[in-house]
Amino acid sequence: MKIIILFCIITLTCGFFGNVVSNDNHLPYKAIFNFGDSISDTGNAMKSFGPMPSNSPYGSTYFKHPAGRLSNGRLIIDFIAGAYGLPFLPALHNLTKGQDIMKGVNFAFAGSSALEYKFFAQHAVTPPGTNNSLSVQLGWFKELKPSLCKSKKGFTSDKNEILKACCGSNAPYNVDVKKPCGTNGTTVCSDPSKQINWDGAHLTEAAYRMIAKGLVEGPFANPSLKTPPFKIAA
Repeated sequence: MKIIILFCIITLTCGFFGNVVSNDNHLPYKAIFNFGDSISDTGNAMKSFGPMPSNSPYGSTYFKHPAGRLSNGRLIIDFIAGAYGLPFLPALHNLTKGQDIMKGVNFAFAGSSALEYKFFAQHAVTPPGTNNSLSVQLGWFKELKPSLCKSKKGFTSDKNEILKACCGSNAPYNVDVKKPCGTNGTTVCSDPSKQINWDGAHLTEAAYRMIAKGLVEGPFANPSLKTPPFKIAA
């Protein structure tokens, strides 16, 4: 069995590609089994917990309705599957009795980490401590910044706009953890295809497409996954 392991360095996502018995002999890969976190979760977290990805405007760009993905549309794994003629991977917790899994399953679960929870507990690693340390360092930088650049020309305003979340509330960078995307009082940008950030923690379909294109067609994967004439869908 030919196996390829794909690591996306921007996340914990990895895909397992393996040849499974199939009549589609023209396809380089017959199945994908994906493991990861919210960057590639296609419905496991929504099925188990909800409600965020089950609310509008999640899924609005491609699916036209919430589809279990923490984005406005398709994820990297969706584009990769499509490039090789495979269907969108069904989420493990959405499988129905007798459903065909010979072309792959998605095990990714939003919030998952590569290390088990007990590792963090044993080492007394807690998010607040890390956040406070970063906050202190940012405070130092803020104090130092006036001595680095004393004149304000406004030339960075347009660049900062692209960093804002497309879906969110009226807060810095359009992100408020107390009022996340999909809840009352949040808004959505007019054109998600021109934005990188979707909800402050996840990317837009347009950004995921660019990443998937780099993996399949180059130059993000070494060696390249490209097998002509397979291309990333629009």
